[in-house]
Amino acid sequence: MQKDELKVNLLKCKSCGGNLKFSPDDKKMKCEFCRNLEDVEYKTTFQKHLYSSEAEDKKAYEKFKEENKLFRCTNCGASIYLNALEVAKSCPYCSSPCVADESEMAGLVPDAIIPFKFSSEKASKVYKQNVKKKRFIPNVFKKQPPIDEIKGIYIPSFAYDADSFTTYNGRLGYNKTRRGLNGRMETYTTYKNISGSYTMQHKNVLVETSSHIDQINFNAIKPFNENELVNFDTKFIMGYSVEQYNQSLSACKSIAQNMMESCIKSNILHMYSYDFVDRYSQQTTYSNEKFAYYLMPTYRINFKYKKKNYTTFMNGQTGKVGTGIPLSWVKISFLTIFILLIVISIILAIYLS
Repeated sequence: MQKDELKVNLLKCKSCGGNLKFSPDDKKMKCEFCRNLEDVEYKTTFQKHLYSSEAEDKKAYEKFKEENKLFRCTNCGASIYLNALEVAKSCPYCSSPCVADESEMAGLVPDAIIPFKFSSEKASKVYKQNVKKKRFIPNVFKKQPPIDEIKGIYIPSFAYDADSFTTYNGRLGYNKTRRGLNGRMETYTTYKNISGSYTMQHKNVLVETSSHIDQINFNAIKPFNENELVNFDTKFIMGYSVEQYNQSLSACKSIAQNMMESCIKSNILHMYSYDFVDRYSQQTTYSNEKFAYYLMPTYRINFKYKKKNYTTFMNGQTGKVGTGIPLSWVKISFLTIFILLIVISIILAIYLS
């Protein structure tokens, strides 16, 4: 199904008429040609919304996902197709940054955004510096991390708040040692039943909803400094790739609640000392549920190493590099053997004492 042409925004320089893109290094709009700078307004008046099943227009959103989307570059006149959920991209013919008008974004419109902290030119240097801090990667790779492509993309994300009340019960195990009748040390196990209730406030539980990255890789580049969130403005995404969310608000809420429950469980068990968990269960109810739709700055790095293609991601605000980098199994093996030797030495010391 074909849609009429999208309305698009293309900002022009007041000095020379050139294209304006957001410059993270200057924190302003910058002309590609005369380097003139124009201000961007940084507002922080956005608020979270109370969650309800009617919070999004699902019919309009599903229709938006199914349609082919077309816009005409206002700089060179080329007709450009947007893939799937894209709402912003650079023209492949003249590199002009084109962004769909907010009225064209079916479903929810972003509430806030964390603008990129550094440009793609600086991203290469930041990436190499931070890769060299990682352990268990090959020395050759660490010395000169390869880069074939760096692309700045904004990851659509839902942030959830909630108050939770949890009741729990379980049994914890304790491994103990004693001297047996034969004079040797032996181990035995004791147990302790636990139960109670636990309340918690959850703030900005962040769930990605993008075709570019999954939650595991997204978690690997978190956290983001949410104090730097500002009101969404299409100026911030000029020159970057952006897509609408690819999972519904309710589906992401379920993911967020799983993350909350995992945090609740960890906090509860942290109140006790134990050697292992024999059994555990919890029941949680939520209240005062809110959400907001954010765009998070991320660099996708593609590279080839030893004839194999890799993709990793880097936080476009903090520079934290995620997973997807080749590992040195030699280094990992040596560490594993070293740990095993220590454990064996401790066990022998206990039994021979």
